[in-house]
Amino acid sequence: MRVAALCLVFGVAAVGNAQFASFNSMASAIYNTGQIKVKQELSGEKQPPKTTPLPAQPDDEHQLEIIHAGSFGGSGDDLELTDGVEIQIHGFRCLADSIKGNKGTEIFTCSGDVRIIGEDETITGESVTINFRNKTFFATYGKAQIRPNLLKNQVKDDVFLSGKEAYGNSKKIQAKDSVFTTCNYELPHFHFDAQSSTIEPDKEAILRKVKIIILGKTVLTLPILWIPLGDRSFKYLPQVGQSADEGFYVKNMYGFPMHGEDRGAIRLDYMSKLGIGLGANYYYRNSTMNGIAKFYEVSGPSKTVAISNQHEQQFKAGRLTLDNDIQQNNYLSAPGSTLTNTRAQFRFVKFTTLTFSQQKQSTSGFSSYNQTMTFNDARQWGKTNTTLDITLNQSGGSPSSSRETMDVRFSGNKDVKVGTIGLDYQRTIPIGQVTSFFPSSDKTPVLSFRTDSTRLFGKDSFKTTPFRTEFTVGEYLDPILKQRISKGSFDFNLSRGVRDKGPWRWDFNGDFKQNMYSDDTAQYRYSIGTAVSYALGKKLGINFRYSNLKPFGYSPLAIDRTGSTDQTTMDISFMKNSRSSFGLQTGYDFIRGSKGEIPWQQVGLRSEYKLGNAYNFRTLSTYDTFKQKWSNVRLDSVWNSPLLTASISARYDASTSRWASISTYIDGITYGKTKIGTVLNYNGYTKRFDSQQYNFVYDLHCAEAVFTLSDFGTGFRSGREIGFFIRLKAIPTDSGFGRGRLGNALGSGSGRDF
Repeated sequence: MRVAALCLVFGVAAVGNAQFASFNSMASAIYNTGQIKVKQELSGEKQPPKTTPLPAQPDDEHQLEIIHAGSFGGSGDDLELTDGVEIQIHGFRCLADSIKGNKGTEIFTCSGDVRIIGEDETITGESVTINFRNKTFFATYGKAQIRPNLLKNQVKDDVFLSGKEAYGNSKKIQAKDSVFTTCNYELPHFHFDAQSSTIEPDKEAILRKVKIIILGKTVLTLPILWIPLGDRSFKYLPQVGQSADEGFYVKNMYGFPMHGEDRGAIRLDYMSKLGIGLGANYYYRNSTMNGIAKFYEVSGPSKTVAISNQHEQQFKAGRLTLDNDIQQNNYLSAPGSTLTNTRAQFRFVKFTTLTFSQQKQSTSGFSSYNQTMTFNDARQWGKTNTTLDITLNQSGGSPSSSRETMDVRFSGNKDVKVGTIGLDYQRTIPIGQVTSFFPSSDKTPVLSFRTDSTRLFGKDSFKTTPFRTEFTVGEYLDPILKQRISKGSFDFNLSRGVRDKGPWRWDFNGDFKQNMYSDDTAQYRYSIGTAVSYALGKKLGINFRYSNLKPFGYSPLAIDRTGSTDQTTMDISFMKNSRSSFGLQTGYDFIRGSKGEIPWQQVGLRSEYKLGNAYNFRTLSTYDTFKQKWSNVRLDSVWNSPLLTASISARYDASTSRWASISTYIDGITYGKTKIGTVLNYNGYTKRFDSQQYNFVYDLHCAEAVFTLSDFGTGFRSGREIGFFIRLKAIPTDSGFGRGRLGNALGSGSGRDF
C-alpha cells in the first residue's frame, strides 16, 4: 500500500520509484536471508505490538530480524509467522497479524492490521502482497501518513492517502476508490475522491469520476482529470487577477486523456481589456514519436494568435526533430508584428546531420527573413578525425534586399607517432550578386603539425618543464586589406610548476611565436607569465602574478596583431577568525609607468563576516587610481534560516555621491496565518523603484491562498499586475514571485551565495 499511497501525491513524481525500491528491499531481505535473527522467544500467546518506532538500521539487504511472533511455521521455501508479528528489516518496522511468503514464487503477503513504520512515514492497511519476480504489488484498504522530509520538503504538512485497492509496479500504479488530502483532521477540510486512478511516476496522474469535496460537500464533479506530474507551469486551478495589459482576468485550464498515450488540454480565459482567450494543447506519444501542439487565440480589439509545435520522431535512418512557432500580434512579446520561427533537424544514425532554420518578421511597413541550411558530417577513420560543415545562408527583407552565401568548413586531424597532423579549410562563397561582399576569415587551406615533449622524447622526459610546439603553413584572408596572404608560423610553449609540501607554490609559462608572410614581412612575439602563491592555512593567502607580452616586426593579418603587456597583479586575503576575513587586490602597469602615467590599477578592498550558517555580510570597495577617488562601494547582507530568508544589497556611487541602487529580498515574514514576501529594486539615479513585488500567502491549514502584486516602473511591459489563486500544499506551483517580465530573477543577488 505504501507504494500506491505515496504515488498518489499529485506532482511528486519521484516518490513511487523510491518507495517501491524500499518494498523491494524489504522482500529481498525476507527471501534472500540465510540466517533469520529472532529477538524474542516464540510462544503461543499473541504479543501486543510496540508503539514507539525503532531507530533506523544500516541498509543490509539480507537483514531480517523477528522482534516477536506468536508462532513460527513453514517448511522448505515457505515462511509463515502468525498470531501477532513484528519484524525489523532495512530500518523499517513491520507489524501485522501474519506474514507469509515463499522463496520459490517470490510472493509475500502481510495480512491483518498491517503497519509499516519508518522515520518519515507510517503505512497501515488490511493486506499487502508483493511479487518480487514480476516486481508488482497488490494492497487493500490501506492508508498512509507521509511526512514532508520523505517528499524532500515539497509539502509543508503531512500527506494522507487511502484506497480500497491499489496494484501495479514502480512504473504504473492503478488504484480504486482512492482518497487524497493534506488535512490531518478526522473530517478533512477537503479531499479528492476518485473512483479509479492511474499514476505513472515522473509522468502523469489520471483520475476518473473525480469529486472535489470541501467541508464535506461536493463542489465539483469531473468525468476525468489529467495532471502532468512535475510540470509547475500547468495551471490546473483557476487564476484571477489584474494587469496593465489584460485588465481583470480569469484563467482556466482543464486536462484530459485521449486515445492511447495522447493527451489534451483546453484553456478558457477572460480578460476585460482583450476579450476571450481560447486555447488547446495536444500531447501525443507512441513508440516512434512524441510531441506537443499548441493553439491560442484572443478575440477582441487586438486579435492575438499563437501557434506552436514541438515534434520528435525516430526512423530507422535517424531521428527527426521539428520546432515551429508563429506569433501574430502577440501583446506579450510582439504587438503589431507577425513572427515565425522554424527549426528542423535530422540526425542520421551515424556521422551526418541536416539542419534547417528560418526566422521571419513582418509589420505593416517592413519585413525581414533569415534562413540557413546546414550539412554536418563528423567521422573517425581509425586515427583520423574529419569534420565537414556546409552552410547556405539566405537573408533579405523590404525595402528590397537579399543576400546569399555559402560557408564551407573542413577540419581533419590524424594522429601519428610523434604528433598530430591537421588540415583546416574555411571559405565563404557568394551566390549571385552580393553587395559589398568580402569574406572575413578564409583559410584556403592551412596545414599544421602539433606535438609535445612526451611524444617526442617519451613520458619520462622533461617532467619539470613540459613543452608544446606547432608548425603551420597556409593561406589566410585579411578583411581589412582585402587580400590573401600566405603564412608560415612556428609556436613553442613551455610550462613549469613547483609545489612543495610547504606554503609556497610557483607556476611559470612562456611562449614564443614566429610568423613569416608572403609579402616579405615577418613578426615574432614572446610572452612570459609567472604566478607565486603563499598560503598559511586559512589565515593568510598571497597571490602574485606577472605577465609580459611583446611583439616585434609587422603582420599584414589583423588576427596576428597584438599590443604589448607588462604588468603585475597582487591579491592578499586575511582571515582574522572563523567569522571574518579581509582582502586587497590591485595591479601595477610598467608600460604606463614608463610613459609617466599613473601605473597603479584600481584598488579593491573586500571584507566578509559570517555568523554561523545563517548570516553573511560582505563589502567590496573600489578605489579609482586614475581619478584618485573612491568609485564604488558595494554592500551585501543575507540571512537564511528555515523560517526566514532576507537579503539586502546596496551600491554607493562615490563619483556622484549618491546611492546608485538598493535591492531587497524578504520571504518568510509571518503575521498570524499570513506569510509575507517582498522584492524591491530602487534606482538612485531616477529616484524611483524599477520593480516592486509583494507576495501574501494565507494559511488555510491544508491549502494556501496566494495573493501577488507586481509593479514594474520601467522596462519591458511596465505596469502593475495583481494575481490570486488557491494552491494545495501537496501540489508544487510556480507563482512567479521573484521573477521579472522575461523570467529573470529579481532580488539582491550579486554572487554565488548572495
